[in-house]
Amino acid sequence: ERNFARRDRAIELARKLGKSPIHVALAYVLAQPFPSVPLIGPRTLDELEDSLKALDVKLTPEDLAWLDEGAERRRA
Repeated sequence: ERNFARRDRAIELARKLGKSPIHVALAYVLAQPFPSVPLIGPRTLDELEDSLKALDVKLTPEDLAWLDEGAERRRA
């Protein structure tokens, strides 16, 4: 249930940022304080190119906290 709530917050954040939920999900993984490699499974070149757009998404510490715990969101 916690992961479903996080997914819902990621969808909401994506809408507010004008990005797709996959961009937010990949940006979240890349923003973690430990080394990580997001695994993606594009089926087409278009999907791969779209996923790479996540590299341009910069989540704030408040965004990350809100995604993790549902803390009060501060980004307008």
